[in-house]
Amino acid sequence: MDTTPSTGPPPLGEHVSPHERQWQAECVLAEALSAFQADLKPATDFTLAAVVTAAKPAFAMGFSFSVQSSGEGTVVVLMHKDGAQLSAETSAYDADFALSARLLTGLLGIPVQSKAQPSKAGDTTAEPSSAAAAAGEQQPSPSTDAKQQTAAAESPEPVATPTPAAPLQPEHDQLGLEPLEPQEIATLTAMLKAMARSDKEIWKRFTIAFRSQFQVPSTARTITDRVTQRRHADFIDRFERELAGVPS
Repeated sequence: MDTTPSTGPPPLGEHVSPHERQWQAECVLAEALSAFQADLKPATDFTLAAVVTAAKPAFAMGFSFSVQSSGEGTVVVLMHKDGAQLSAETSAYDADFALSARLLTGLLGIPVQSKAQPSKAGDTTAEPSSAAAAAGEQQPSPSTDAKQQTAAAESPEPVATPTPAAPLQPEHDQLGLEPLEPQEIATLTAMLKAMARSDKEIWKRFTIAFRSQFQVPSTARTITDRVTQRRHADFIDRFERELAGVPS
């Protein structure tokens, strides 16, 4: 008798209920997404063409995507060949596919690498006069510089050093579009399914609030596959706190 413990979801070919089949498909999607993210390459910029190029290994694993954009908003759906899908949406119209590119990077977890400015071959340091000219600044003469140093040494007042401004956060960080880790998605999805089974009234309240907050189309049959970004996790956390009477 084979006593080897079974790991992972049962094969899709077995006789299972629709709920179990959906769960199996979601597990396959999560594993494929994790495998893609283990060795992904950054996109060169936030254009859809650059993101699609970076996502080619994911397409080879059975992923595909679709974009729907109108005056009511933009929705990007990431689908896997075994039937599960993830989606992300925004309330803005996407005229040039820039928003779609950002949403797709969030679903796949693709980082975007800013292009570095090329330097001259063999040139390790820039001349001060060249740097000033490139910045459009006037380089002081040696005599003027010496006078300024002498005046600074004789001055009783300390010279204040300007404090550099804090770097701005990327726009997608401010919007909460950071992709969740596959394990986080699996945990939150399981929690929502448990909520749906245990308390129909609370699940109804949550579904209405979630659809309203993230403008989920009424044609979408479920919302559990839409928990893919940090803003979704934060919303679930706030809902649970309010439900428990804990201040945010």
